Amino acid sequence: MSSRLVAAALLAALGLAGCAHEQAANPAYAWAYLNEPGEGPKLAYGRPSSDEVLLMLACPARGGPVEVSASGLEGATIGLASRDRTSHLAAKTVDGGGTGSLLLASATTRDPALGNFRRTGDLAIVNAGQRHSIAAKADERRRVKAFFEACGV
Repeated sequence: MSSRLVAAALLAALGLAGCAHEQAANPAYAWAYLNEPGEGPKLAYGRPSSDEVLLMLACPARGGPVEVSASGLEGATIGLASRDRTSHLAAKTVDGGGTGSLLLASATTRDPALGNFRRTGDLAIVNAGQRHSIAAKADERRRVKAFFEACGV
């Protein structure tokens, strides 16, 4: 099974729902870092101790591409912004298994928005002409750095 399908299955299993702007504005959401043996590192933004995930970054192979998965977005791109750096990632829509559709895209660790996110912890989702902040809080920035270090950058 391709790593994109694995990411899609993982997100579908997490029961994604809701609109991006509603989730991004939710102060109860946080960044979580996961690095299970055999799965590769993942960084997810969602509600802790629940199945709600808005954005997930995954590195299935060290030094390889970063897989970006998002729920609740419109269109065929995943827009990410970090301060003055913006990336519009061409995305493929997949069925989320009864929880709506998911967007899947691929980026490199040298992507402008992801590179700046690694350095600053600042990230926003850009969708339908609006910017929705999902910046890492001070205590979450170590999780962001750990993810990128585990990805091999």
